[in-house]
Amino acid sequence: MASLIAVQQQGRVRRIVLNRPEKLNALTPAMEDQLVAEIDAAASDENTVCVVLSGAGRAFCAGYDLDEISGMPDIASAAADLANSQRRIARWMRIRNFPKPMIAQVHGYCIGVGNELISCCDLVICASNTRVGMPEVREFALPPTLAYWPLILGPGRTKELLFTGRLIDGAEAVRLGLAQALADDDALQSMVDGIAADIATASPAALAVCKFAVNSWVDSAVASAIRHGSAFHSIYHQAVGADTNPYSRGTDGDRLP
Repeated sequence: MASLIAVQQQGRVRRIVLNRPEKLNALTPAMEDQLVAEIDAAASDENTVCVVLSGAGRAFCAGYDLDEISGMPDIASAAADLANSQRRIARWMRIRNFPKPMIAQVHGYCIGVGNELISCCDLVICASNTRVGMPEVREFALPPTLAYWPLILGPGRTKELLFTGRLIDGAEAVRLGLAQALADDDALQSMVDGIAADIATASPAALAVCKFAVNSWVDSAVASAIRHGSAFHSIYHQAVGADTNPYSRGTDGDRLP
Protein backbone atom coordinates (compact mmCIF):
# COMPACT_ATOMS: atom_id res chain seq x y z
CA MET A 1 0.00 0.00 0.00
CA ALA A 2 1.39 3.40 -1.01
CA SER A 3 2.26 5.85 1.72
CA LEU A 4 -0.24 8.66 2.23
CA ILE A 5 2.69 11.07 2.14
CA ALA A 6 5.51 10.55 -0.36
CA VAL A 7 8.96 12.08 0.10
CA GLN A 8 11.56 12.79 -2.57
CA GLN A 9 14.99 14.29 -1.89
CA GLN A 10 16.48 16.33 -4.73
CA GLY A 11 19.83 17.64 -3.54
CA ARG A 12 19.14 20.21 -0.81
CA VAL A 13 15.42 20.34 -1.68
CA ARG A 14 12.92 17.90 -0.16
CA ARG A 15 9.57 17.31 -1.82
CA ILE A 16 6.71 16.29 0.46
CA VAL A 17 3.79 15.03 -1.61
CA LEU A 18 0.17 14.50 -0.56
CA ASN A 19 -0.28 11.04 -2.02
CA ARG A 20 -3.94 10.14 -2.16
CA PRO A 21 -4.71 11.03 -5.77
CA GLU A 22 -7.78 8.79 -6.05
CA LYS A 23 -9.45 11.08 -3.48
CA LEU A 24 -7.95 14.30 -4.86
CA ASN A 25 -5.64 14.25 -1.83
CA ALA A 26 -8.51 14.85 0.58
CA LEU A 27 -6.87 14.89 3.99
CA THR A 28 -7.45 12.23 6.66
CA PRO A 29 -6.26 12.20 10.29
CA ALA A 30 -3.62 9.58 9.45
CA MET A 31 -2.47 11.60 6.46
CA GLU A 32 -2.23 14.74 8.58
CA ASP A 33 -0.18 12.90 11.21
CA GLN A 34 2.21 11.62 8.52
CA LEU A 35 2.50 15.09 7.00
CA VAL A 36 3.47 16.68 10.31
CA ALA A 37 5.96 13.87 10.98
CA GLU A 38 7.61 14.38 7.58
CA ILE A 39 7.80 18.14 8.08
CA ASP A 40 9.40 17.57 11.49
CA ALA A 41 11.89 15.17 9.87
CA ALA A 42 12.77 17.78 7.23
CA ALA A 43 13.33 20.36 9.95
CA SER A 44 15.97 18.20 11.61
CA ASP A 45 17.68 17.07 8.39
CA GLU A 46 20.86 19.08 7.82
CA ASN A 47 20.89 18.18 4.12
CA THR A 48 17.47 19.79 3.54
CA VAL A 49 17.46 23.55 3.03
CA CYS A 50 14.10 24.04 1.32
CA VAL A 51 10.84 22.04 1.19
CA VAL A 52 8.24 21.84 -1.58
CA LEU A 53 4.73 20.74 -0.64
CA SER A 54 2.65 19.38 -3.53
CA GLY A 55 -0.14 16.96 -4.37
CA ALA A 56 -0.12 13.82 -6.53
CA GLY A 57 -2.61 13.39 -9.36
CA ARG A 58 -4.98 16.08 -10.58
CA ALA A 59 -5.36 18.17 -7.42
CA PHE A 60 -3.34 19.73 -4.63
CA CYS A 61 -5.91 19.05 -1.89
CA ALA A 62 -9.70 18.80 -2.08
CA GLY A 63 -10.23 19.48 1.62
CA TYR A 64 -10.88 16.98 4.40
CA ASP A 65 -12.20 13.52 3.63
CA LEU A 66 -15.21 13.78 5.88
CA ASP A 67 -15.95 10.04 5.71
CA GLU A 68 -12.61 9.43 7.41
CA ILE A 69 -13.44 11.66 10.36
CA SER A 70 -17.03 10.61 10.88
CA GLY A 71 -18.24 11.29 14.39
CA MET A 72 -15.49 13.71 15.39
CA PRO A 73 -15.39 16.24 16.82
CA ASP A 74 -18.54 16.71 18.89
CA ILE A 75 -19.77 20.01 17.51
CA ALA A 76 -22.91 19.81 19.67
CA SER A 77 -20.68 20.78 22.58
CA ALA A 78 -19.35 24.32 22.21
CA ALA A 79 -16.53 23.60 24.66
CA ALA A 80 -15.41 20.43 22.85
CA ASP A 81 -15.68 22.15 19.49
CA LEU A 82 -13.56 25.09 20.65
CA ALA A 83 -10.95 22.76 22.16
CA ASN A 84 -10.73 20.87 18.86
CA SER A 85 -10.30 24.14 16.95
CA GLN A 86 -7.49 25.18 19.26
CA ARG A 87 -5.72 21.85 18.75
CA ARG A 88 -5.96 22.32 14.99
CA ILE A 89 -4.57 25.83 15.25
CA ALA A 90 -1.61 24.60 17.30
CA ARG A 91 -0.83 22.05 14.58
CA TRP A 92 -1.10 24.55 11.73
CA MET A 93 1.05 27.08 13.57
CA ARG A 94 3.62 24.36 14.16
CA ILE A 95 3.82 23.84 10.40
CA ARG A 96 3.90 27.59 9.77
CA ASN A 97 6.83 27.92 12.19
CA PHE A 98 8.85 25.27 10.32
CA PRO A 99 12.32 26.88 10.30
CA LYS A 100 13.09 26.42 6.60
CA PRO A 101 11.52 27.93 3.46
CA MET A 102 8.48 25.96 2.32
CA ILE A 103 6.93 26.35 -1.13
CA ALA A 104 3.39 25.21 -1.97
CA GLN A 105 3.18 23.87 -5.52
CA VAL A 106 -0.53 24.10 -6.28
CA HIS A 107 -2.52 22.69 -9.17
CA GLY A 108 -6.14 21.64 -9.61
CA TYR A 109 -8.34 21.95 -6.57
CA CYS A 110 -7.13 23.71 -3.44
CA ILE A 111 -10.28 23.56 -1.34
CA GLY A 112 -11.00 23.87 2.37
CA VAL A 113 -8.08 22.59 4.40
CA GLY A 114 -5.92 22.93 1.29
CA ASN A 115 -6.09 26.67 1.97
CA GLU A 116 -4.93 26.07 5.53
CA LEU A 117 -1.93 24.15 4.20
CA ILE A 118 -0.87 26.87 1.77
CA SER A 119 -1.34 29.50 4.48
CA CYS A 120 1.45 27.72 6.39
CA CYS A 121 3.83 27.96 3.44
CA ASP A 122 6.19 30.83 2.65
CA LEU A 123 5.58 30.92 -1.10
CA VAL A 124 2.66 29.67 -3.19
CA ILE A 125 3.18 28.90 -6.87
CA CYS A 126 0.02 28.10 -8.85
CA ALA A 127 -0.73 26.42 -12.14
CA SER A 128 -3.24 28.06 -14.45
CA ASN A 129 -5.72 25.24 -13.76
CA THR A 130 -5.73 25.89 -10.00
CA ARG A 131 -9.12 26.36 -8.36
CA VAL A 132 -8.96 27.91 -4.88
CA GLY A 133 -11.89 28.43 -2.57
CA MET A 134 -13.79 27.71 0.63
CA PRO A 135 -17.23 26.55 -0.57
CA GLU A 136 -17.86 24.65 2.67
CA VAL A 137 -18.28 27.95 4.51
CA ARG A 138 -21.76 28.13 2.96
CA GLU A 139 -22.63 24.72 4.40
CA PHE A 140 -20.88 23.56 7.53
CA ALA A 141 -17.62 25.20 8.61
CA LEU A 142 -15.65 28.41 9.05
CA PRO A 143 -12.04 27.18 9.39
CA PRO A 144 -10.11 29.15 12.01
CA THR A 145 -7.03 29.75 9.88
CA LEU A 146 -9.23 31.34 7.24
CA ALA A 147 -8.72 34.42 9.41
CA TYR A 148 -5.58 35.19 7.39
CA TRP A 149 -7.68 35.90 4.26
CA PRO A 150 -8.81 39.41 5.32
CA LEU A 151 -5.18 40.29 6.04
CA ILE A 152 -4.28 39.45 2.43
CA LEU A 153 -7.47 40.04 0.47
CA GLY A 154 -9.13 42.74 2.54
CA PRO A 155 -12.54 42.34 4.19
CA GLY A 156 -14.67 43.04 1.10
CA ARG A 157 -13.07 40.44 -1.17
CA THR A 158 -13.01 37.90 1.65
CA LYS A 159 -16.75 38.36 2.22
CA GLU A 160 -17.48 38.07 -1.49
CA LEU A 161 -15.65 34.74 -1.74
CA LEU A 162 -17.24 33.37 1.45
CA PHE A 163 -20.76 34.56 0.66
CA THR A 164 -20.71 33.12 -2.87
CA GLY A 165 -18.46 30.08 -2.41
CA ARG A 166 -16.83 31.06 -5.70
CA LEU A 167 -13.64 29.30 -6.77
CA ILE A 168 -10.88 31.47 -8.20
CA ASP A 169 -8.32 30.34 -10.74
CA GLY A 170 -4.55 30.55 -10.47
CA ALA A 171 -4.29 33.89 -12.23
CA GLU A 172 -6.77 35.51 -9.85
CA ALA A 173 -5.07 33.90 -6.84
CA VAL A 174 -1.84 35.62 -7.87
CA ARG A 175 -3.57 38.92 -8.58
CA LEU A 176 -5.25 38.87 -5.15
CA GLY A 177 -2.06 37.92 -3.30
CA LEU A 178 -2.93 34.34 -2.30
CA ALA A 179 -0.08 33.13 -4.53
CA GLN A 180 3.17 34.70 -5.65
CA ALA A 181 3.62 33.28 -9.15
CA LEU A 182 1.66 31.61 -11.96
CA ALA A 183 2.88 28.90 -14.32
CA ASP A 184 1.41 27.12 -17.30
CA ASP A 185 0.07 23.76 -16.19
CA ASP A 186 2.90 21.79 -17.80
CA ALA A 187 5.58 24.20 -16.57
CA LEU A 188 4.60 24.33 -12.89
CA GLN A 189 7.06 21.78 -11.56
CA SER A 190 10.00 23.19 -13.52
CA MET A 191 9.24 26.69 -12.23
CA VAL A 192 9.03 25.46 -8.64
CA ASP A 193 12.20 23.38 -9.06
CA GLY A 194 14.04 26.48 -10.24
CA ILE A 195 12.83 28.65 -7.36
CA ALA A 196 13.58 25.95 -4.79
CA ALA A 197 17.05 25.34 -6.25
CA ASP A 198 17.84 29.06 -6.05
CA ILE A 199 16.70 29.21 -2.43
CA ALA A 200 18.70 26.10 -1.55
CA THR A 201 21.97 27.80 -2.56
CA ALA A 202 21.62 30.29 0.30
CA SER A 203 22.89 29.87 3.84
CA PRO A 204 20.38 27.86 5.91
CA ALA A 205 21.04 30.13 8.88
CA ALA A 206 20.39 33.25 6.83
CA LEU A 207 17.16 31.79 5.44
CA ALA A 208 15.97 30.84 8.92
CA VAL A 209 16.63 34.33 10.26
CA CYS A 210 14.91 35.97 7.28
CA LYS A 211 11.86 33.74 7.68
CA PHE A 212 11.70 34.34 11.42
CA ALA A 213 12.06 38.09 10.96
CA VAL A 214 9.32 38.43 8.34
CA ASN A 215 6.95 36.16 10.27
CA SER A 216 7.60 38.09 13.48
CA TRP A 217 6.65 41.36 11.75
CA VAL A 218 3.21 40.01 10.94
CA ASP A 219 2.68 37.37 13.62
CA SER A 220 0.86 39.57 16.10
CA ALA A 221 -1.88 40.26 13.53
CA VAL A 222 -1.95 36.66 12.26
CA ALA A 223 -1.99 35.10 15.73
CA SER A 224 -4.75 37.42 16.91
CA ALA A 225 -6.81 36.79 13.77
CA ILE A 226 -6.46 33.02 14.08
CA ARG A 227 -7.38 33.04 17.78
CA HIS A 228 -10.55 34.89 16.89
CA GLY A 229 -11.05 32.46 14.01
CA SER A 230 -11.01 29.54 16.46
CA ALA A 231 -13.86 31.08 18.41
CA PHE A 232 -15.88 31.91 15.31
CA HIS A 233 -15.36 28.37 13.96
CA SER A 234 -17.18 27.05 17.03
CA ILE A 235 -19.77 29.84 17.03
CA TYR A 236 -20.57 29.02 13.40
CA HIS A 237 -21.41 25.42 14.31
CA GLN A 238 -23.60 26.50 17.21
CA ALA A 239 -25.38 29.16 15.14
CA VAL A 240 -26.00 27.08 12.02
CA GLY A 241 -26.91 23.93 13.90
CA ALA A 242 -26.00 20.26 14.19
CA ASP A 243 -27.69 19.45 10.87
CA THR A 244 -24.68 20.98 9.17
CA ASN A 245 -22.27 18.57 10.89
CA PRO A 246 -19.84 17.54 8.13
CA TYR A 247 -18.50 14.69 10.24
CA SER A 248 -21.62 12.62 9.66
CA ARG A 249 -22.04 12.89 5.89
CA GLY A 250 -20.24 13.06 2.59
CA THR A 251 -16.76 14.21 1.64
CA ASP A 252 -15.37 17.43 0.28
CA GLY A 253 -13.88 15.53 -2.63
CA ASP A 254 -17.19 13.91 -3.58
CA ARG A 255 -18.68 17.35 -4.24
CA LEU A 256 -16.09 18.19 -6.88
CA PRO A 257 -16.26 17.19 -10.55
